[in-house]
Amino acid sequence: MAEEIQIQARPAGIYLPEIDLWLDPRGQQNRAFISHAHADHHSRPEQAFCSRETAHLLFRRFGLKKDSLTIIEADQTLDLDGFELSIQAAGHVVGSSMLHLRRKSDGHTLLFTGDFKTLATRTCPAPSPLSVDTLIIETTYGRPEYIFPPRHEVENSIVTFIHAAFDASEVPILCAYSLGKAQELSALLADHDIVFQAHSSIIEMNDACRELGVALPQADKIQAPIPPRHAVLCPPSAIRSTVIRRLKNKQTAMISGWGIHPNARYRYQVDHVFPLSDHADYRELLDFVDAVDPSRIYTIHGSTREFAADLRARGRQAWSLFTDDQLELIPRQLPRVPSATNHHRIDRPLSMLNERLNEVQALASRTSKRELLASLISPLNENELSTLVDWLSERSLKLGFGFASIRLALLKAFSITLADYRSISNQQQDAARTARILSGLHGDWKASSTPFSAPDLSSLIDFLRNCRVQLDAIHELAGTLRRLPPPEVEFVLRVLTREFRIGSREGLLEEAIAEAFSADPREVARAHMLTGDLGSTAVLAKQKRCHEAELQIGTPVKVMLASPAPDATAIYAKLATPESTVWLEDKFDGIRAQLHKRGDNVHLFSRDLRSLDAEFPELIRAATNLPDCLLDGEIIAFEEGRQLSFFDLQKRLGRKQKHRGQGDLFHPQDTPVRFIAFDLLHHDRQSLWQKPLRTRRAQLEAIKLQAPFECARQMLAADAEEIDTHFKQARARANEGLIAKDPESPYHFGRRGQSWLKLKKVQVTLDCLVTHAQQGHGGRAGLLSDYTFAVRDEANGQLRVIGKAYSGLTDAEIEELTEHFKKTTIDIKRRVHLVEPQIVLEIAFDSIRPSKRHDSGLAMRFPRIKAIRRDKSPEEIDTLQFAQTLVS
Repeated sequence: MAEEIQIQARPAGIYLPEIDLWLDPRGQQNRAFISHAHADHHSRPEQAFCSRETAHLLFRRFGLKKDSLTIIEADQTLDLDGFELSIQAAGHVVGSSMLHLRRKSDGHTLLFTGDFKTLATRTCPAPSPLSVDTLIIETTYGRPEYIFPPRHEVENSIVTFIHAAFDASEVPILCAYSLGKAQELSALLADHDIVFQAHSSIIEMNDACRELGVALPQADKIQAPIPPRHAVLCPPSAIRSTVIRRLKNKQTAMISGWGIHPNARYRYQVDHVFPLSDHADYRELLDFVDAVDPSRIYTIHGSTREFAADLRARGRQAWSLFTDDQLELIPRQLPRVPSATNHHRIDRPLSMLNERLNEVQALASRTSKRELLASLISPLNENELSTLVDWLSERSLKLGFGFASIRLALLKAFSITLADYRSISNQQQDAARTARILSGLHGDWKASSTPFSAPDLSSLIDFLRNCRVQLDAIHELAGTLRRLPPPEVEFVLRVLTREFRIGSREGLLEEAIAEAFSADPREVARAHMLTGDLGSTAVLAKQKRCHEAELQIGTPVKVMLASPAPDATAIYAKLATPESTVWLEDKFDGIRAQLHKRGDNVHLFSRDLRSLDAEFPELIRAATNLPDCLLDGEIIAFEEGRQLSFFDLQKRLGRKQKHRGQGDLFHPQDTPVRFIAFDLLHHDRQSLWQKPLRTRRAQLEAIKLQAPFECARQMLAADAEEIDTHFKQARARANEGLIAKDPESPYHFGRRGQSWLKLKKVQVTLDCLVTHAQQGHGGRAGLLSDYTFAVRDEANGQLRVIGKAYSGLTDAEIEELTEHFKKTTIDIKRRVHLVEPQIVLEIAFDSIRPSKRHDSGLAMRFPRIKAIRRDKSPEEIDTLQFAQTLVS
């Protein structure tokens, strides 16, 4: 009997050492067979073997160089290092092929299916099974419950869905991957005379397939407004694009084999899911194995262990080739989730509330969101109102219980592995939505009939907040989540993670509160500004007492912000007083902070309302000597009579509290700090924020602050030239620049108006090359929106990473870059794509400092994307040596 062809399962994929050939590998390998042109199966090897159609699609879709592609014709046998290679249709997508190998020395044969389907479709022929000795088979749907309805029934359901949307004056949006089901849907719509618009990626692939002789209709690119009785085709990621989100009257549907699961629409966040697949189902897999009749079978992708076990039970030698199954969605067990209506009966109020909030999230109109929110909160009593609005406001719960602990609780609650969790979370990028899906698959909620109420959730939060042992907190949360139905699991996770994603956060909630209780929106906004607590503000609105709101010592408030000014001349023109002077203060390179002191209670809060008590205990202790007050100021690093930089101050941030038995992190030496006060909002039981800055400043100076507190330096400038002089002096004192203030202005909480103007150093930018693109979160979950970028080392020409940024681009630019990076992906590790370095970004930043974080030895502070430099080539980016000259 001939010896079996050697097969190795490596991290990069399947490797055949006898022939030095990889099968659908990840990353850049020397020599590989590429079965089809999907992004998760193609790589960029030095030499690739594939079908003629796949070569054309790889060139059109990913820009693979033609000289790196060796075409194997359908009727051709290719000799390679003692083997004969041939291909046959795989039925998966246009051009998809199986690879057949025959070792010439002994005639032993091997068939690698790649992704495949055994039934012919509108755009793909069916494969013709060949008898082989060894079979490597894709088993995405390798479990008995994965049997699809007849294809014609699913197609008829899709057509019915489209016409029902047309009759309701709605736009039917069909989500399908741009290569594969997009062509099947295009052909289906053409057969039923349905006109459609399509995403540019689908149009590009339809054009490429048409060039290969596939009969497909023409379609216009998606452009609002969508004409009446037009459908829309787009890839799943594009459902979050700007043009789709802004469509008010729409019905969305995902076309996927996973539509056989009752909870599939929650996974894809659409209205409908239709189980149309381009993979073989369980019955097709069994039939194909019988037709090929191999001596040895290796299963890959999906339900590998389960299908191999079934085959062994049928008398065949079958084994899973990899221990980690790779799958778009990996349900461990058959879902047991009935329709959503059974989850939120009238006796499950939190389930009902969660589903209504999901409706708010899905609405495109701000007015509609506000009206629905108002209808939800208006019937509540004062306790319920305060609690719910506080949760919805996304204020920190101060649990000391981070996402890592929440993830451990989910793993424990549903008895799953980290790989199973990531298989869903990587697609959803939403912890609450992931938890809902896991609950539907693995939860024991059917066994529990006891309703879970808002007071129960409050009690859980109190337990988590006060629990001293981390494992006890995880155990309690896991036990609670295990017995809750999926909608309530989702709600609990939204409260714990502070991510309701209902729109514009507190601004929208303020409007909803005003509408719910017929209050003046300006009064609601003012009350919230003073109390810093939207829950108590809602109660005041219900009681018609918003006008009684007062500033509360101990409750953080949003700080007043300064608007940028282009130059000293603009500042003088805007803020010169009747005395022809401008009030100036240093703009410090530190942490904006507010200090609240009443009696023996002292608290420090950051600009984002986070407690800083643990990071700066010496300031808390020293503040006990102050009178009762609320100071606005900046914490700076200060040692041996000189001010240090923000990077020195960073050593003090993120200190762990002695909580849950963890203890403190080791700090060999704390960087000394000072609190520079520049405003006084409350003093000796008197609120001062409405008084002019001139008055507040006088009272601040009267306090006679002692170290580590001091009053900010105040300067006067008689003209623009003098402002420039003060600016240079401020820079010499290691400050960022100047703040100019109107002495007659009140304090505007959370606003960036023209009463305060800032003048900073001239902004230097670097032109950098993107090396990695990472999947975003929330509304950007389907987009590659976080970019790691590099400069070039002149010494050796290598790219050296210098930073990462995700802000500064428009939604349209992010969508454009996502398409580009998917086409130029070299390798994927979890959510991070290693991409070909082609895109040049202009990066702005506050400063550059030495750092071990990146291989450049440098790191940017507050990097943000200023522009896509379409006019620059990769060879024109800035150098590491130039970046080193900017270190400050």
